[in-house]
Amino acid sequence: MLNFDENALKALATEHATAQLLVIEQGKTRFEQNFDPAPVDVFAVQKGLIALLFGIASDVGLVDLDDPINHHLTPAWTKLPPQDEASLTIRTLLTMTSGMSDDLGTLGVVGATWRYNNVAYNYLKKILTTQTALGLNQLTRQWLTGPLDMTDTQWIERNQRLPDGTAFTGLLSTAKDLARLGALVLAEGQHDGSPLVPRWYCDHIAKPGSSENPAWGLCWWNNASAHFMMPMRDGVQEGQIIPSAPPDLIATRGAAENGLYVVPSLGVIVARTARPGQNSIPGSFEQALWKCLCG
Repeated sequence: MLNFDENALKALATEHATAQLLVIEQGKTRFEQNFDPAPVDVFAVQKGLIALLFGIASDVGLVDLDDPINHHLTPAWTKLPPQDEASLTIRTLLTMTSGMSDDLGTLGVVGATWRYNNVAYNYLKKILTTQTALGLNQLTRQWLTGPLDMTDTQWIERNQRLPDGTAFTGLLSTAKDLARLGALVLAEGQHDGSPLVPRWYCDHIAKPGSSENPAWGLCWWNNASAHFMMPMRDGVQEGQIIPSAPPDLIATRGAAENGLYVVPSLGVIVARTARPGQNSIPGSFEQALWKCLCG
């Protein structure tokens, strides 16, 4: 059971330029603060949602995690040697083991080297829209945000472009909407008594995706690994990603410490959005947050 001081939690959220913070335990709201109710770009939190869409796509037979990417995209979409490009799979993009640089050239070993590659990741969206013949917003509404009543969540185009000219997309959302996504994960993919995402897939999303960074699974983090690597940083760090949090926590986390956290053993969901334009030292808020929540 969580044990925290509400005033201390509110002060912490205020100090770190929080837009919204929502804490749910065993289906009951324990804390909710909306400093700014507007949806914000939650940055890499979107990756957790995309991962769940692939779970659904796999369940309906549109893709398999071990499908070669070249079964879905036109070959020569990278700068890799043909044999290396042919070995890229949906799983290697989700686990960030593409072995590619940002310009999609060789930078490591496909399937082994962990490197946070936003360019390669964004091609996953193209696979989803190509396979379904739906736009990203339409697909997301039909498969996830509509059924979950996530009415404040939508994709927007960014100025950055992929090498093929496709626009990068950001995800606008709120803490309340993210918490609904967290509830789906906590329920192992069940929603209103029916499976929305396969249970096996929900059980798999945060399992170690590589030996280099075992804290990263299929675009979800786990807090149970003995070492981890941080996005955009070199080197391995020892310990858990959030030492102050329970070891069974899983999370999808973005810049400015936007985040969605799920703790199955406690039945806890925590969703946090940050005020736009705010910078923070990675981990500074979430470490203090979980220290406060767990007493």
